[in-house]
Amino acid sequence: MSILQTLDQGSGVVQPRPGPLLQPSPKTPSGPSKYMPPITDMVVMAAIVVFLLSYFEPCLLFSKTITTGGDTGSHYYTAQYLRDYLLPNGKISGWCQGNLAGFAILQNYFPLPFLLMALLSVVMPLEIAFKIVTALGTFLLPFCAYLFFRLLRRPFPVPAMGALLTLPFLFMEGNSMWGGNIPSTLAGTFCYSLGFALTILWLGLAHRAVTEGKGRTTCAVLLALIGMCHGYTLVFAVFASVFFIFTRKHMGRNLKILLYIHVLAFFLMSFWLLPLILFLPYTTRFSILWIFFDLNQIGREVFPVILYPFIALGIAGTVWAAIQKAGPAHVFALRPWAYVWFLAFCGLALYFIGYRIGVVDIRFLPFLQFFLVSAGAMSFSWIASRRKEAVLAAMMALILTLLWVDEKETFIRSWIHSNYAGFESTRLWQPFISVNRFLKGTPHDPRVVYEHSMVHQGAGTVRAFESLPLFSGRSTLEGVYIQGSLSVPFIFFIQSEISRKASMPIPDYCYSRFNLRKGAEHLRLFNVRELIAAEPGTKEALAKASEFELRFRSGPYHVYALKGGTDTYTAPVQYRPILVRGGEWKRIAYRWFRLGDLDIPLVFADSVEEKELQRFRVIDAQELDVRNLPKEPVAAAHTLTETVTEEEIHIKGVVPGRPLLIKVSYHPNWHVEGADRIYLVSPAFMLVYPEATTVRLYYGRTWPDYAGAGMTLAAMLYILLSSTVRLSSMEKPLSNWFDRRGLKGVVVFMGILCLGAGFYLVRLAPEFPVLSYNKGVACFAREDFQAARRHFRQVLDRFPQTLLVDQAAYHLAMCSFREKKWGATIRELQWLLREYPETGRAAEACYHIGICYLRLGRKPEACQWFSKTADAFPNEVWGQFARDRLREMGTP
Repeated sequence: MSILQTLDQGSGVVQPRPGPLLQPSPKTPSGPSKYMPPITDMVVMAAIVVFLLSYFEPCLLFSKTITTGGDTGSHYYTAQYLRDYLLPNGKISGWCQGNLAGFAILQNYFPLPFLLMALLSVVMPLEIAFKIVTALGTFLLPFCAYLFFRLLRRPFPVPAMGALLTLPFLFMEGNSMWGGNIPSTLAGTFCYSLGFALTILWLGLAHRAVTEGKGRTTCAVLLALIGMCHGYTLVFAVFASVFFIFTRKHMGRNLKILLYIHVLAFFLMSFWLLPLILFLPYTTRFSILWIFFDLNQIGREVFPVILYPFIALGIAGTVWAAIQKAGPAHVFALRPWAYVWFLAFCGLALYFIGYRIGVVDIRFLPFLQFFLVSAGAMSFSWIASRRKEAVLAAMMALILTLLWVDEKETFIRSWIHSNYAGFESTRLWQPFISVNRFLKGTPHDPRVVYEHSMVHQGAGTVRAFESLPLFSGRSTLEGVYIQGSLSVPFIFFIQSEISRKASMPIPDYCYSRFNLRKGAEHLRLFNVRELIAAEPGTKEALAKASEFELRFRSGPYHVYALKGGTDTYTAPVQYRPILVRGGEWKRIAYRWFRLGDLDIPLVFADSVEEKELQRFRVIDAQELDVRNLPKEPVAAAHTLTETVTEEEIHIKGVVPGRPLLIKVSYHPNWHVEGADRIYLVSPAFMLVYPEATTVRLYYGRTWPDYAGAGMTLAAMLYILLSSTVRLSSMEKPLSNWFDRRGLKGVVVFMGILCLGAGFYLVRLAPEFPVLSYNKGVACFAREDFQAARRHFRQVLDRFPQTLLVDQAAYHLAMCSFREKKWGATIRELQWLLREYPETGRAAEACYHIGICYLRLGRKPEACQWFSKTADAFPNEVWGQFARDRLREMGTP
């Protein structure tokens, strides 16, 4: 605590200037005119709220329906689960069986918006509380922008104009998933929107804290709230604060203030943030590189027409400010103009390094857009000294901006209505709720899966059935928090096997073509009993498949039961598990899932002790062949009795010493009674060796949870103590020590950190496979096959499990095909079919192997491959081509 107290003193801070936030103009008016600025501000703010309410109609916001649309509908169950289960049990995060084969809910996502929903539900229905919080960030942003400019000491009418110019940002329709604007909020990023608004306010408070020495603790508390709203807004806020280190003469003083704010904020949110950081290895990485293919796309998405006038105004104002050349350079650098443009630059810089630090790069561009528009508000400084002209300009800007924004809006109003009218008003509500009623159950029942299909959009969102736990009480596999579970890659591989049009959301993994037979094997492994189909082709295939049986119909939905499953979450292992020593366990497990024997589980452990040598067969990762795993029967299967609840699994009738597979996602917070430990086992489940006839697994806390809670409690006690007791006598010696010794150490550490970050970004950071793939395709198109091979092989060697790997392998073979190297083409296509048998290019590969044999004059082999293509893919164009070739060859 002494470090925080030391930093709080902030010796040498500039004393706060007296006076209100809004600085008077050089000629302070008297009489009625002095009321014109505040009245104008109130008119502008009231007009903004009324304008927003004309879109977010109160009759919709206050209707008792469950919000839908994009990802939004899937978040409602989180709010309900928090209110009805977690909070009554004294938790903010915990385990949820409902999605993703079980996951740590609100540990890897942001709890503050859901806590607000739960709090509001005390005085209103949760359905309405949910709607209010989802729209909260949108309504707060104008007020936060207003306060941002007030905290920067901008004169009238700049703060009001800053609030007004949030409207073109909010209503831009160039993108609907980056965050901040209304379309993104409606798509489900309301946590980001709330964090974005609070970040704008924090940037103003941080500026005041550094330049005036006021409100550092307030800054820390708000920064912690931002972090609990969304991680991307937290990253931006921390990154943007670098401005105050490199633009002030008193670097040490500024650094001390920033350290105080950031350290205290970290402590305040450590109860949630520390477990999140330490448990990141038990999540699924989700990082994409957003590629802009041409300038038209950049203009359409990054700089839509609705922003043009305001960006132009900001550029003109900046040029005007630069021409003034008032004061020395270092004073000008601290001017709010430089601050606003630096913040815009931060958004752009984080976009360029986003993928390389393992995050979604596009989430930072909204800050670039926002501050480019905000610079336009700064231009009203031109007329700040002329009060009447300023009022007139503000009123004209208000009218013109409202007309401009309303004229440019095309789909936002209808989307708002669709979302907030709720599931209950959708076209497929009756069939949707009928299916849920038919499936009604508890987490104890086997899981339900559904085909990915745009048909579900008729129920409000393509992700409608992610809410099966809400509407039916049953668990499903997919879920909105796709980073929250180790099982996610396997779940979406299954989705690709049972869906005609799979979503394939994680680019780090390859997927399968439609394949119900293999899909059935994987569904049994995940204890799935029912499958919901919507597409006509899928329903037709399921009707013909012997593994499935039709159980229920309603509207476009057919519910099929999977035959041959155990309907249990625990199962005795039939064959001796194999412990894999070394290697990348996630890559090994995924390859096992695609190609291996699912009856022989692979165990992954950090160390191998004597008991592991007795329990498992140990194989080094380099020697492991998932296609040829040794089979050693353990014992005959025996009947178990299990009871599964949200955070506990009770198993009776256990035979001690015989391993049990628990078909629930692994997480370090699971504990066991009746066994000595829990092992991580393929695909991403748990395995125990019982020592008693009864085994109990339960989700609890571990040291990161306790340490994080202790740090948060310590920070809260510090704030309470510092607000009631003067600590200056204790702080001064520590502050002097920090100035003499601590500061140098911090500066050296930051220098090393910057060098290390630079080396990582340049040399070690992951690259996106699509870049190499696109280069290969470009070379292939211009018939530079040697260069194309080099790029395709780079994808195969460096990214052997990514989304594009089978495409790269196919194009590599086609390089040989275009060069008429028939033997090489055959070898390369056969390698593709052997290593990626699930590829969507399988029919095409088989057909081209037949063509190559035909060109080599080996007609028997050609007939064999054409027949294989025609039989295995009768409904694909390559199957028809194969039948044509067989007829030409005179083969029936």
